[in-house]
Amino acid sequence: MGQAVALITGAGRRLGLHMTKGLLEQGWRVMALSRSTGGELGDMAVANQNLTVIACDALDDRSVDEAITAIKAETNSLDFILHNASIYEKDAAHAEDECAFYDALYQIHMKLPARLNQALSTLLQNSQRPTANIIHVTDIYASNPNPEYALYCSTKAGLENLMLSFAKRLAPRVRVNAIQPGPIKFLPEHSDGDKKQVLSETLLPVEGGFEALEQAIQSILNNEYMTAAVIRVDGGRSVT
Repeated sequence: MGQAVALITGAGRRLGLHMTKGLLEQGWRVMALSRSTGGELGDMAVANQNLTVIACDALDDRSVDEAITAIKAETNSLDFILHNASIYEKDAAHAEDECAFYDALYQIHMKLPARLNQALSTLLQNSQRPTANIIHVTDIYASNPNPEYALYCSTKAGLENLMLSFAKRLAPRVRVNAIQPGPIKFLPEHSDGDKKQVLSETLLPVEGGFEALEQAIQSILNNEYMTAAVIRVDGGRSVT
């Protein structure tokens, strides 16, 4: 079996950056989609020939077209796509231009994954591994929406529905699953009060950390009898 190849969206920060580092350490070749090709991700690409950083603005169709062309020029096979790129903001923060905000959420959470899944399906069929994998990172709010994040929740629910459609379309050669994170890693703008409130509503009242998601991702990659599944990694918050 040749070297496995992964594609990660939103690879410049948080889970995307964490998974990029982890897969490189495991010997994968990684193609990282990011709005910026600089920063820590750019420095990593200079130091590691197994990392290719591809600029991609999910809000610009031409940029996505160019990214798809660049991916196809780099490899004739793909083993794993991680749809991680995301916007997480309250509706109220965009009250003055809610339509533009909704368009951005749709472009990143739904249109980009759908386009990549479709455009790269032939590369996935050529996977070096027994089956190729696509994982959609959704949210526990996809099943139980938070009204303050109604627009975000609806597009994450759409991303989860897309997972089911592509699981049907690409089987049996490609497995497609979703992960619903809970309070994995707080954002810098979360106050101490916000953190305390969230953890008080979680059965395992600690931040899960990106390692918890990485373990779930690896379990999916290693389980050849898993497709069209939704895995919660939320410390039990979804049932409280």
